[in-house]
Amino acid sequence: MKIVITGFVNTMTKPQRIGGYLYLPFHIFLFPLFIGMFASYLPSGLDELTENIIYYGLGLTFCLVWMWRFLRTGFDILLDNAMKNIMTFTLGCIIFYLLSYLAAGLMFSILGDSFSNPNNAAVTGLAEKSPRAVLALTVLIAPIVEEILFRGIVFGALRPKHRVLAFTASIALFGLYHVWQFAYSSNDWRMLVYIIEYIPAGYVLAWLYERTNCIWIPIFLHMAVNMIAMGAGA
Repeated sequence: MKIVITGFVNTMTKPQRIGGYLYLPFHIFLFPLFIGMFASYLPSGLDELTENIIYYGLGLTFCLVWMWRFLRTGFDILLDNAMKNIMTFTLGCIIFYLLSYLAAGLMFSILGDSFSNPNNAAVTGLAEKSPRAVLALTVLIAPIVEEILFRGIVFGALRPKHRVLAFTASIALFGLYHVWQFAYSSNDWRMLVYIIEYIPAGYVLAWLYERTNCIWIPIFLHMAVNMIAMGAGA
């Protein structure tokens, strides 16, 4: 049966949404702290790559087990509206890179030559040591986990109630997610300014989900952007 949806409809079931609400603060804030504390009790500790593998492994397990039906419904919508999804994906790519160019210009005007995203620097450093593992994390696993969390759970739950709030909350949390640990560990909360860099991606990914009702479209764009970024940093 072909699935054709007019207007935004949250295809996530109520039990999935509740599970997502409960899991979200653990993934964004608590797991990074717990994994770091656990590593500190081990005789030889854990290297940064291993910590990331554990972290995203937990996220992927949650998504595949608890959100499987949501992903499966999204796949049906992906295939049943293939041409529309391809056109929307292409337009999303163009909008993303235009907005990213503007955001980079704004960041340079604020920080000047000291403009250096700590998250990007950390990923680049890990990729130099273990390129295949980092490629798998950034291109395959992270997009699935992050799109389900920030677009599927946050945006999807708020969009039927208030469109502006849905965009604002998902964009803000997505940006905060990528930089708060660096601000916390360095005790330099000025690093939160780097949230600006994630506004284009946060907006376009949410817009793609809103336009298609298919979580796989923002997942694929997220994958493509990360792959291009990894190639550029190689």
